Amino acid sequence: MKLKLTRNLLILLVLASVNYYPQQKGSSLLLDLEKAHYKIDRNIYGHFTEHLGRCIYGGIWVGENSSIPNVRGIRKDIVEAMKKIKVPFLRWPGGCFADEYHWMDGIGPRDKRPTMINTNWGGVTEDNGFGTHEFLDLCEQVGCEPYFSGNLGSGTVRELSQWVEYVNSDDVSPMTELRKKNGRPEPWSVKFWGIGNESWGCGGDMEPDYYSDLAKRYGRFMKDFGDTRLNKIAVGPNGNDYNWTEVVMKELGNSVWGLSLHYYTWNTGEHATDVTEKSWYYSLHNTLMMNELIEKHSKIMDKYDPGKSVALVVDEWGMWHAVEPGTNPGFLYQQNTLRDALVAGINLNIFNNHCDRVKMAAIAQAVNVLQAIILTENEKMILTPTYHVFDMYKVHQDAIMIPSVLETDSISTDRGNIPNLSVSSSLDKNGKIHITVCNLSATDDENLICNLNAFSVKSCEGQILTADKLNAHNTFDDPDKVVVNSFNDFKIGKNKIEINVPKHSVVALELTGDLNLKSESIDPSKMRPGLLYKYYEGEFRRLPDFYELKPVRSGAVNNVVFPEGTPEYNYGLVFEGYIKIDRDGLYEFYLTSDDGSKLTIDNKEIILNDGLHAMIEKSGALFLNKGFHKINITFFQLGGGRGLNLKMKAPGGQKEVIDDRLLYHIEE
Repeated sequence: MKLKLTRNLLILLVLASVNYYPQQKGSSLLLDLEKAHYKIDRNIYGHFTEHLGRCIYGGIWVGENSSIPNVRGIRKDIVEAMKKIKVPFLRWPGGCFADEYHWMDGIGPRDKRPTMINTNWGGVTEDNGFGTHEFLDLCEQVGCEPYFSGNLGSGTVRELSQWVEYVNSDDVSPMTELRKKNGRPEPWSVKFWGIGNESWGCGGDMEPDYYSDLAKRYGRFMKDFGDTRLNKIAVGPNGNDYNWTEVVMKELGNSVWGLSLHYYTWNTGEHATDVTEKSWYYSLHNTLMMNELIEKHSKIMDKYDPGKSVALVVDEWGMWHAVEPGTNPGFLYQQNTLRDALVAGINLNIFNNHCDRVKMAAIAQAVNVLQAIILTENEKMILTPTYHVFDMYKVHQDAIMIPSVLETDSISTDRGNIPNLSVSSSLDKNGKIHITVCNLSATDDENLICNLNAFSVKSCEGQILTADKLNAHNTFDDPDKVVVNSFNDFKIGKNKIEINVPKHSVVALELTGDLNLKSESIDPSKMRPGLLYKYYEGEFRRLPDFYELKPVRSGAVNNVVFPEGTPEYNYGLVFEGYIKIDRDGLYEFYLTSDDGSKLTIDNKEIILNDGLHAMIEKSGALFLNKGFHKINITFFQLGGGRGLNLKMKAPGGQKEVIDDRLLYHIEE
């Protein structure tokens, strides 16, 4: 996104004598649907649950004998609230708690589980009443994926290896039998596993090279069981520690699925409800640093992982205020205001716009801790403004991010300029466009003209989250002070929409219309079944520009398969032709290869699965109109095992190998 500073604005910045100068020149947004192909992974909308304060005990977990409605000890109202916003995953048991947690203490009969002291958070006694089975029960009730943080700080290699086996194995083994003895016959098939937490701090005060050696060792003994392939997540940097990313990526590279990033928006040390115009902008300025962090860490990751096989996992983010007066300082309980809602919206917009690298994120934390989406007090429960932002933004989950160019004026603050607006947009499987806009100004509305190429707008529906005061928040006595309302302050044009975005607000729009993307005009009578291929010899380690090389031979094949006579190593292949699409819609593609590969459709890179690696599946999606579309698959094989296949999921269909009858080429 780029900022527009007008001549008048620059003069005002020099002459004015107060702190903040919102400009009302208006903003413009160009949505380039022709370039939309990166999927916003639903896991960007994840949540973090730790044994900290009242997140678990007194929050999610009330026990089976509680008068509060529950299912096997888990609060029903919390589960229903999480289901409503489509929580994709929950991270557990920490946090700092993870590196002093020993999972075997949390299985078996609860009355026989040993206790421990939670030394990180308040020095309270932990009775281990909520353990592996209870957490996985929570995830099953919510309908979300579990994400375990393994104990690298005080645990052993064997302990973490056995945890994976206990949870995922269906083989005849001691851990499988122990799980069955504890009441779970079948494995849970948990994919996401963190190799430690904040190993640069509470997880062990390690240096990155030492951590990398440990992560290799622990990761080596974390085994795949059955069809469950582990997505191992390495400890990444604390904020702007770029050296940590450099070292860990160099040492671990593609041996892990993801690299974590932790960054919090700290305020000026006040309580959550102590919001002034100055502290409002202070917090939003800090929030916007997330964009710079992602860009700089991604640049380092690109150096070692140009194929973007390693996800950036922002699994701790959010506002960090002073705790509420009268509460335990170690419990991190804080209120949640309109400011927190803007912080959430801005962060989610940033993650959406960087979905090529950011595949997973988790706000800290889900219940009663830090920037919680839910607060409880005995039997009472309230949904915070942050919760409502997640509710508004859930439409982006697994939709296609629409690249955009935002021109907006700036607000000058004590800490530098910030943009008036933060925006992200997506295209869903039904061809609807979703735009989420945050107006960062504490004092002024902003006019936004949104231009949409290739999309004719027919109708629009809107939602808004705002309030009359910057510190507005929901309480147990007034739980609906800040809630989502309908919004209709917009005007529709043929290929544009003009929006008046109210001050300090979050707005979500859903546009319905006709999408007509450019595609090559093809004469069907010239089409012949199958794809053309070209075969190249060479010891490739990355995908080359094959079109600068001379093929050894060429021919035709029915599908994306190895042509007859292809050797075991040292070659490259290019498949070219057309794919026939029967109806308009969002099509998902899955490219699996050993070694590197790439899928291009209509000259757009949909999947890049480059580099030397074992069989890895990467996915991408694209909205396609009915007709023929140019398709291109490139592949290389150096040594070791080999494999290549391409699958597709049509709208409303199943993931399956592309039917030979859908692939064509023009006879040369």
